[in-house]
Amino acid sequence: MKFGIGLYNSRSMPRVDPKINTFLDASFRCCPASVFAMASKNKQNGRVFVIVTLLATVVVIPITLMILAAIGEKSGVEFSPDDFTMRSFDYCRLPYINWTHRGIEYKNLPNSSAQILIDDGWVGVNVRTPKRWHLVSESKGQSTFRMSADCDARFLTNYFDFTDSNGDNLIMKWTNDHQKPAKAFWPLIAEMARDRLYLPIPDLMEFVLDYQINDTLTEKFVAELEQKVGDAWFEAARSDQLKGNHQRALTRFDNAIRISGTHPQAEQAKAESESAVDRGEDQSP
Repeated sequence: MKFGIGLYNSRSMPRVDPKINTFLDASFRCCPASVFAMASKNKQNGRVFVIVTLLATVVVIPITLMILAAIGEKSGVEFSPDDFTMRSFDYCRLPYINWTHRGIEYKNLPNSSAQILIDDGWVGVNVRTPKRWHLVSESKGQSTFRMSADCDARFLTNYFDFTDSNGDNLIMKWTNDHQKPAKAFWPLIAEMARDRLYLPIPDLMEFVLDYQINDTLTEKFVAELEQKVGDAWFEAARSDQLKGNHQRALTRFDNAIRISGTHPQAEQAKAESESAVDRGEDQSP
């Protein structure tokens, strides 16, 4: 049969351009090499990634932690008005990640002037558990010192270190030279410190250091001192009252009246706070 013979006739098949055949042959020959080159490149990239990761782990991360530790280093000094002792503290808390690298550590600080006040009976020890500690100073990082309302105890403790040209402590010299007035002075100062009333203390210190006292003027000095201390309690109570802290204000008004003997302003203001408490307006913490 003749039918179908033309389907396989080579003349009827389309001819392929020799250039295309050459290109296809070259492409097929090059494919294995290209794949190998790509695999090699990926392997090199993987090695670079591993090296960078190791460097970051060994170098960058420790340096970063060292920087954070330097920033997070905190230290300071505290004062206890209960027994006039002092202590230092330091700890390290890494910022941003809020991780405590080193817990707080305390160390007792010698303070001969304050200790003499306790040992010689000028200030009585207030037995209290736990003992109160008030901030004197605090440093953040390596050199940044913070002085805020939290550091008010320094207005008392600074006087433990003040000396004259002969190297004598001014306040302790005054205490030894004027023992009768000192018996009235130091209990008042301790009571103020225990209520965090430090701000008026420098004025009281300067008052006693400048006062010309002799045996005949002792009673006059004590009366003036008590009036000044009573006024300090009154001003503190008024500040509490204006903030709505009436219960705390009442305690401080009572101190102003008790120490001064009589304080008409404190008595009137106390009545106002008592009325506010009765109306339920107290905002004391």
